[in-house]
Amino acid sequence: SIAGGEMYFVIDAVERLLSPRGYDPITALHGGEPVGRKLMNFLGNSPHELGERSGLTGMALRREWQSLFGRDGNEEAGMNGNGEEEEGGVGNAAGLIHRESMVAKCMSYALSHNSRLNAVLSPCIVDESSKPNEDGTIRLRPNTTTRFFTDDTQHGLCIYLGLAELLGFDLERDMKDTLYVVRRLQHWMKKEFVLPAGKANGNRKIVSSAKDVAETSAPQAFGIHSIQELRQFFRLDVFGEVHQARAEELLGRSGLVSRL
Repeated sequence: SIAGGEMYFVIDAVERLLSPRGYDPITALHGGEPVGRKLMNFLGNSPHELGERSGLTGMALRREWQSLFGRDGNEEAGMNGNGEEEEGGVGNAAGLIHRESMVAKCMSYALSHNSRLNAVLSPCIVDESSKPNEDGTIRLRPNTTTRFFTDDTQHGLCIYLGLAELLGFDLERDMKDTLYVVRRLQHWMKKEFVLPAGKANGNRKIVSSAKDVAETSAPQAFGIHSIQELRQFFRLDVFGEVHQARAEELLGRSGLVSRL
């Protein structure tokens, strides 16, 4: 539901908004490996197909066109001439993922039989206070210093939630499973990467208003709160060079321009 559903909504919408027309650099590699990708494509569960069925990609495109040009851009967003959805409603709903239970079983089987994961320990430690129990029961508690918590939460799941918020998704509806997982994990970590349930109201947004969002890699941690700001952020040079200023300086010193 998270990997092959909620994340695919975000991937498709971001790709349609940021990638040149006809390029699919992210969605073409969805699934992580060939077998999973072929299965999802065969069942009609690619990012493009899920984005269209949910209506979320069309909603994100209309929202961006409205902010840029003051109109809906129905043609770009997959709308009919009356400005109505061509099919279905908008949002994450039950039944969007074709053969979801079968896909879940296949994923569970693949993970449980993956020899590379045999040596990977669960991110838990023994609760020392449980050792004196008379019945011999030993309790485990989450080890929040492991990479599962310190990397995968802040620099994985939180990125998707941040992007979904930029796209105008209703996180409680469209990213409900991802949101539930992050809230559960942050409770154990004693952090607030997203607002707790029921705390988002008025101008308070689930990701942007969270106390510890700066510890994540969500766009909001970098001061990005719109798709246009995200596009500008991606244009930054990794070495901090300002190419236009450098080009103008060279041009100004050139023989042709210096004579003017």
